[in-house]
Amino acid sequence: MTFVLVLRLRDLGLAVSSLSLLAALAGAADATTGATSTEVVELSPFTVNTSRDLGYVAENTLAGSRLNARLRDTASSVSVFTKEFLEDIAITDIRELMEYTVNGEMDTNSQGASSEQNRIIGGHALTAGVQSRGLIAGLGLDYFSSITPPDPYRVGRFEDARGPNSILFGIGSPGGLLNQTSKVAETHRNSSLIRHGAGSWGRQRLEFDANRVLVKDRLAVSLAAVHQENGGWRAFDFQDKDRIFGSITFRPVRQVTVTAMGETGRDVNAVVRSFSDTEQVLAWYDNRQARGVDAVTFTPGTAAPTAAMQALGVTGRDGTRGGNNRRAVFIENNGVFFDAIGTFLTSSYNNAVVRAPDGTPGVTSSSVPRIYDPKLYPLNGNATGPGMYRDQTLRNYTVTIDWQPRRNLIFNLGQNYQRTNAEVNLMNGNSPILRGDANRTLGIGGPANPYAGRLYFDGNWTRDVHFGETRETRLSVSYQLETKYAWIGRHRLAAAVSRNDVTDKRANSWLVLAGRPYNADPSNTNNRVTVRNYLTEGDYGTYRVGDWRRLPATIAFDGRTFQTAYANVASGGADNGGMMQEIDSRLAAAQSYFLGGRVVTTFGYRKDNVENTQLGYLNDPLRGDVVDPDPAHGIVNRMVGQTRAAGAVFHAFDWLSLIANRSSNVGVPPLARTTFPEGNLAPLSKGRGEDYGVGVDLLEGRLNARAVYFKGSERGRVTAPVANTLRDRNIRVMEALGGALVGSGLPLTAAQWEPIRRAYTPPVNSISNDFDSEGYEVRVTANFTRNWRLVANYSYTDSGRVGLAQEAIDWYGLKQADAVVLVQGVSQNATGQFVVDPSAYATGGAVAKWIELSRLHPGAGLSTLTTSSGITIAQEIFDLVDTLNDEKEAQQKRWGVRPHKISLFTAYDFKQGRLAGFTLGGGWRWRSANVIGANASGAEIVGRVITATDLMLGYTLRPGKLPGRVRFQVNVANVFDRSGIIPSRLATGPTAPDGFMIPGGRGVAYGRFDLIQPREYRFTTTYSF
Repeated sequence: MTFVLVLRLRDLGLAVSSLSLLAALAGAADATTGATSTEVVELSPFTVNTSRDLGYVAENTLAGSRLNARLRDTASSVSVFTKEFLEDIAITDIRELMEYTVNGEMDTNSQGASSEQNRIIGGHALTAGVQSRGLIAGLGLDYFSSITPPDPYRVGRFEDARGPNSILFGIGSPGGLLNQTSKVAETHRNSSLIRHGAGSWGRQRLEFDANRVLVKDRLAVSLAAVHQENGGWRAFDFQDKDRIFGSITFRPVRQVTVTAMGETGRDVNAVVRSFSDTEQVLAWYDNRQARGVDAVTFTPGTAAPTAAMQALGVTGRDGTRGGNNRRAVFIENNGVFFDAIGTFLTSSYNNAVVRAPDGTPGVTSSSVPRIYDPKLYPLNGNATGPGMYRDQTLRNYTVTIDWQPRRNLIFNLGQNYQRTNAEVNLMNGNSPILRGDANRTLGIGGPANPYAGRLYFDGNWTRDVHFGETRETRLSVSYQLETKYAWIGRHRLAAAVSRNDVTDKRANSWLVLAGRPYNADPSNTNNRVTVRNYLTEGDYGTYRVGDWRRLPATIAFDGRTFQTAYANVASGGADNGGMMQEIDSRLAAAQSYFLGGRVVTTFGYRKDNVENTQLGYLNDPLRGDVVDPDPAHGIVNRMVGQTRAAGAVFHAFDWLSLIANRSSNVGVPPLARTTFPEGNLAPLSKGRGEDYGVGVDLLEGRLNARAVYFKGSERGRVTAPVANTLRDRNIRVMEALGGALVGSGLPLTAAQWEPIRRAYTPPVNSISNDFDSEGYEVRVTANFTRNWRLVANYSYTDSGRVGLAQEAIDWYGLKQADAVVLVQGVSQNATGQFVVDPSAYATGGAVAKWIELSRLHPGAGLSTLTTSSGITIAQEIFDLVDTLNDEKEAQQKRWGVRPHKISLFTAYDFKQGRLAGFTLGGGWRWRSANVIGANASGAEIVGRVITATDLMLGYTLRPGKLPGRVRFQVNVANVFDRSGIIPSRLATGPTAPDGFMIPGGRGVAYGRFDLIQPREYRFTTTYSF
């Protein structure tokens, strides 16, 4: 059964305009039910009343069973952040909240060995990524899956549910869920709040929140809004917001409650990587400083740099001049365009041919070094400048109706709608890169270069646009079963059906010369526009790349006039694709209480039927491949997810409980991610989790503690690395075999060959990954007295990638040599010829098929037949295994893991004496050193411990004859200003597997290091009445 509610609040205005009608209905209800208006209204089991939260201690949650239950009766691991806690630490962003979660963090390392953050900073996700227990976690909006970024101005509490949980979301994330519970209109009292925040780096934030009762206990409306203009400690950082949120609560009769809420807004935020920028200049720069500009600048031609030039740090050229090869460069400083094809490029000490002024050689390394020389480049530098930002609009609403026809029977009908569009302007990978201009002319044969010998940043701008829309309608029913016999217990039974319609479209594009002038692929390198900015050394405001917004409307280049455009990357991958999805779900859950409530069990089962339509493409003259919105032209995929949960809590004593929980989830269907064996849409990933532990309740429930051992896993998460390499190799091998086997006088006809070719060239663009997580968690929440409150957390987590591309390995028929590395079945004989050992490969795999085909004709021998890459098929097989082994060895490590985490925050209110009205609080955060790789002997290398101390001082007073109270509060984060760098990836190479030093006393070369925010002050004034 699919229940669809046809109710679409287009915006908040529609909800507000309904107030007059609701008031009339409420008046009628008063007239007919006045005699019973004081009767107790049973609380809905599908909602949580946050008014019972006291201090830092919360009483109830939905996170464990979909039903309102006491936290001490919940078997799954759930932590609640109450409104008072959020206010004490002055939370304005989810990143700040993650610092005080039990075992969570922002996702900055899910790309494993990569030193980049493309998936994290781009438009890949519509919300900021979070991790819990070392696995990807999701965000929730009132227990609907959220695609809109959260902000605390509309939040009554946050709930951190760790581990997979099929009852919450059958389709979700294995790490758990961070849910925001919205403020809703209260029908019993009026309240208002105005809050202003200011602080370091130009922080400015204004919040408004008002609740008005229109009909006592029947009808109320609330409105909240936020305006924010924040700077940041990194150069060119800003975080701006404008949002408004409203809600209505209406009880026409005692048995019915209608709640409607909606939000609209826009966030415009600088996109700032967590690490510093890259350089390919230090060797050239050092020689320039020692020898002068004339010694390190040259007139570019068609010849490669000489050995002497290379020693000075001029090591390469920007492409090869000829044919349609072009490099259109716009210089922001003077507005000039020129063709940089074939011009000289500088390098750093990650190249063995360079020499420092004292003769110290460079080291061959594939890692592009990060700039770590404060005399050359400031630590807070942000070379992408003001042009790299995210502009995201959002709109959402939720409408729920609770009906209680009988005391033990409640129905809940709800619909949640979310719509958001994120446009991210950014530079990918290591761009922009700091270089020096070693060219005396602008291009080969061009005019004199006025910037010869100057430093510059340049790169190619991209635009990542991601649109998401969801509409979920859910009908739930709860029945309270009270039996006559105590041994049978009492039970709450729940069932739900839901329908979720999802639209997801994404297009990543490059800034190009419009019209495909130099390549039929509109986003090809030859069509792209590079934007350059030369630095004024010492003026840090100029230390940035050229801004795409400074480009003129038309460009004069190569004797022609062009307009610019953003051209999409080619279709067939997650960077350019769309889907429409229908998910029909059924859920059954039971929460049972035995032995007078000493034993509480929870069981749940959920089934999700998914119909996923991967949308097709159209070809636009300017933009290239664009998503075709017509689902009739798409490919339909059907999937089924079944998940279960079981938990038990045994209250051995009033103060001691034993806890056990097992749960599962299935992953979100991927956007345009295809995998082996057939190139179809990747199957749903699967998550599993277990929790076992103890709970303690002391001081009449004012102190709660829980300690658990947990295990978690995810199987089948899809990512892109090496997939395209595998796909292209398959095409080359099959093309070569086809040329040797198909045709007149050859073993196969074209008709016989075609199905074989299709079967062994599946259109894949992704591979699967497996992750495991295991550890311990402890959380203590306490209101020791009416004045003193505390939250303390500890966790130990061992997590990492344990498998990679298993479906590809099985498809090829490769065998394991050990837990990580695959058997290399190709070797070189005495003449250097690559020879294949057939016994190294499983029968039925692709390699075995290649071997079988090679035996059909002498001309198809694997050791002699060459592919389009100029190497034999045998060497292609060698490279295949070598590539997979390199990727597995690089990725199957505990990248970024900080095993131990501790955080605590406490606050004390002075109620009497000379300090009456003051509040003093403080916190401490500590995380053990991060894993940044392994040395040549396989031992892990670690980075740096993170520790910070936070302080809070508040003062509350009643402002004379005015109603309410005023609170002044100052928060200081990182009081002792523990800043600097966090090593994340060493720069390594074949001759330097354990890293190398940068000449000039600059220390170790890093492929990546993250930066720590220095001390920050926040001043908050709140007037509540």
